[in-house]
Amino acid sequence: MNNRDQEKLRKRLEERRAEIEGDVSYMAAEMRYLGVDQDDENGSLGNHIGDDGSYVTEAERIVTVSEDLQQILNQVNAALERMNNGNYGECQRCGKPIGEERLEAFPYVAHCIECQSSIEHEQALRAGA
Repeated sequence: MNNRDQEKLRKRLEERRAEIEGDVSYMAAEMRYLGVDQDDENGSLGNHIGDDGSYVTEAERIVTVSEDLQQILNQVNAALERMNNGNYGECQRCGKPIGEERLEAFPYVAHCIECQSSIEHEQALRAGA
């Protein structure tokens, strides 16, 4: 991969990082809002049991989405680190080059398609799928 293409991907990664950081901040504000709303209802129990269920469901959704965003953010930061270290585009498992099409589609990936498939297969076996 030439330097110009890598710089384009760096810019995309930095933009994605800023977007994710904004989303994470938004989710944190939503969690605070849910907490304030619950406090207005005199603690963790609302006036209606249905409201409590809705709050719990919404809080779980926010936590799940926040965890997913954090995981992607970690991958983006790791990709930027690999760029800085000069080993961006190399599979972190086998050392072979990651296909340029794959990097353009997912600039934060750390593994070539073959290794990623193996990793996912191993995870599925461990999970009992």
